[in-house]
Amino acid sequence: MKPIYPLGILGGMGPYSTAPFLNHVLDACKRLYSPKSDLDFPHIIIYSLPTPYHPEDKGYGEGVVDTLKVGIDALVKSGAQVIAVPCNSVHRFYETMTQLSSVPVLNIIDETILKLEKNTKPIGLLATRATIESTLYQKGLETQGKAFFWDDSLQTKVDQLVASFKAVGVNEDTKTIWKNIARHLHTNQVQEVLIGCTDLFFCALLSPELRFYDSSVILAEKLVRMYITHALC
Repeated sequence: MKPIYPLGILGGMGPYSTAPFLNHVLDACKRLYSPKSDLDFPHIIIYSLPTPYHPEDKGYGEGVVDTLKVGIDALVKSGAQVIAVPCNSVHRFYETMTQLSSVPVLNIIDETILKLEKNTKPIGLLATRATIESTLYQKGLETQGKAFFWDDSLQTKVDQLVASFKAVGVNEDTKTIWKNIARHLHTNQVQEVLIGCTDLFFCALLSPELRFYDSSVILAEKLVRMYITHALC
């Protein structure tokens, strides 16, 4: 019998991003090792963790670390052997998360930057204002010598997009905001986009003419590769 290597997902940030991330994990299984039956998929433990956070909250809310500890403790006690946190903003607390956990915690920022092609084309950076202000992506991109496009006008539109999705999901108003963002990117000759917010998983479906690097998809692939290494090899 193959080893059981349960995967842990610390989701809920925001609440509607967890289910799409699970789908990304299952899709990655199909791509990377072609499971033949339901029994070939990994054991997955999911903890949807409501956090004291709002996209416009510059301080990222009080009590976030205490809240993260609740979720990490629950996953570790349930037997998770590795933890993925499909939320970019909360990775400003990445070092703390690793200290709270006795099992590996994947880093969505690092994994995403490693996936980018090394070329001179600037990549549009779409993330919550909290993620942008953390400068985690900017520092990583600069280290890799990867040019990126961002300006405050773009960020204002992204803030509106995240808020609209959290309030009403993907409706006509949300799509209109995205069209304005896509137009802004095209005007600035941006053809590649880094999705640094797991709530924005739907954007790639609306603009197939752009090339997307979705941090949520990339994190899911890394999680499955961990499973392949420890349970299938």
